[in-house]
This record gives sequence, C-alpha cells and structure tokens, in this order.
Amino acid sequence: MPQALTCPQCGAPLNPSRFARLVTCTYCGTTVQLDPSHVPAARFHEAYRVWNAPQTHGYSAWLSLDDDHWAVEHLLGQGDTAEVYAGRRARWPTELVALKVAREADKTPLLENEWRVLQFLQQSTAPGADVFSRLLPQPVMHGQVTAGLFSGRTVSIFRREYGFRYSLQAVMQRYPNGIPPRSSIWLWRRILELLSFLHASGVAHGAVLPDHVLIQEDDHGAALIGFGRAGEIGKQTSDRPPASEAFYPCTGPCPLTPQLDLAMSARTVIAALGGDPASASLPPAVPAPLAETLHRVARLDPTAPAETAWDLRQYLGSLAQRIFGEPQFCPLIRSAA
Repeated sequence: MPQALTCPQCGAPLNPSRFARLVTCTYCGTTVQLDPSHVPAARFHEAYRVWNAPQTHGYSAWLSLDDDHWAVEHLLGQGDTAEVYAGRRARWPTELVALKVAREADKTPLLENEWRVLQFLQQSTAPGADVFSRLLPQPVMHGQVTAGLFSGRTVSIFRREYGFRYSLQAVMQRYPNGIPPRSSIWLWRRILELLSFLHASGVAHGAVLPDHVLIQEDDHGAALIGFGRAGEIGKQTSDRPPASEAFYPCTGPCPLTPQLDLAMSARTVIAALGGDPASASLPPAVPAPLAETLHRVARLDPTAPAETAWDLRQYLGSLAQRIFGEPQFCPLIRSAA
C-alpha cells in the first residue's frame, strides 16, 4: 500500500486518528492502509509532549532541567550545602534518583566541584574501579532548575542505590551508647576501601564525616557521599562544614591528603562508637587494641608520611581476628520486616 496523507484515489487530504492503521477517505470512500513506520512530525511531537509532561503521570511536585522532568518525593537529608530528596524521572518507564538541591546560591560552587570530581572518578582506571566506583554517587544530570520546584537553584541528580537509605549520623541515633565495636571494624574497613580507590585515583575526599557515610541495610556495606570539598591530592581544603571541627586533625586550612582522610575516618568511627572525635577518647567497652589504633590514626599529621588506606584496612582484618575471633554477620541496620 502507498504511504499517503492524501487519498491515492481522488487526491483528497486524509485525516487519520492518532495511531490509526486504516483511514477512510471522506470524499470518495476509499479505505487506505497507512504505513505503520510513517508518523507525521506534528503528531509525534504532540504525543511526546503529552508523554513527557509530569502532569500526564499524576506528579504534582516536580522540577525541570529544560526538557527533562523529575518528580520530587520525600526529603532524604539536608546539610550545610544542599537538601537531598528522593525522586524519579517523571514519566514511564522511570528512573529512581536522588535530587541534591543547593540551599543557597553561594553553595553552588560546592555542587559544581562535586560534579566534576565524581565525573572524573567514574572514568578512573585505578585498581578496584569496577567495584568501588559503583559505591560513589552515580551522576545523571546537573544544572540549573528551569521550571517547577526550586526554580533557579542548582541541582545535581544521582542514581539512587537500593539499600543505602541512612547516613551513619542517622544510624548513630539508634545506638545512643555507640555502635557495637565488632561492627565498627567492618564499617571502618569499608570506608578505607573506598578511600584507597580515591587515593589511587589522585583524589582526596576532604570531608569524611558521619553525614557523608551511607550504611547498607541488612549487610556490611558502606558508601561515600558529600564530595563538595574533594579534590586533587595536595590542594588545600575549602571552607569546612559547620560543626565539623572535631573531625579535622588540624586547625585552619588542611591540605587534601590521604592522611587527612585517614584521620577523619578514624574520628568518624570514634563518634559512631560513642566517643569524642576531638580528643579521640572512647567508651571503656571498646577493646584496648582497637581504641589504640583509632587514637593513633585520628591524630595523624595530614602532611606526614603514613600507612596507606589499604594497608590499614588489611591490618584491621587481622586485628578483628585477634580481638573477636572468627567473623560474624552483624549489620548495623535492618530493613523493616
């Protein structure tokens, strides 16, 4: 059958309904079969516009980056830089994401820096890249909101990983006396694995804090977020997050070094154990060998040579064996039954 938007019998215009395969000419009565591969541009663009509109799919809260629309769901967390919301692509099929929206205009440079660093790390070929790059925020889109909620503000959009819903800071609230020492070792080792990948890629995190560690439900997994102050090893840190002084081993600006990340990781674990990150003091329930290791690493000089993150990770494995014996499964958070 011919491709036709005019009748092949009499030449009159045809007006098929949307997605029709047959049309009857209103002038001469001829039935014409339409080529299914032929879709008029205007009809296609109208169908795409309707399908791509958030309202078509029942979303009332959404934001747009030009022609991409994202539904805004519940608040996941908030810090000094941004508010983070659960979200999804506002159409079907959809895509689960986290929407990181800059709180104020002066926070935009931190989101810009985070985006650059994470894109760089996704291209890293350092050992373990196939595994560890997936435990970092996965970039989807970044830019200025053009319509909907938060218009004019900068947003970074990342894939939302199943099972990583709570920050370590939130988990700590469930353990008023501190997390179990046995669990603290697997937690610290997971953080050190990620830091080892970062350092091998030439990047230091610069803000290893309880708010920037995500804990996996029902498992021994941890992920790092909060890369706004990350950068090339050797550069200076930017301004610090408010109320984070206790987690830094130096006063004033610190160089971005692996030693800085190691010291901050130790202080973060100390805080999770119910201790004081500033003084590196710990509750009596923490076994002495573990307490001594945490205290030593927490006081590392950011500019002095030190063991690598991977070496420390390996040492902690043998230390756990000596203190606790054979490994046991002890996740910090369990999903609701």
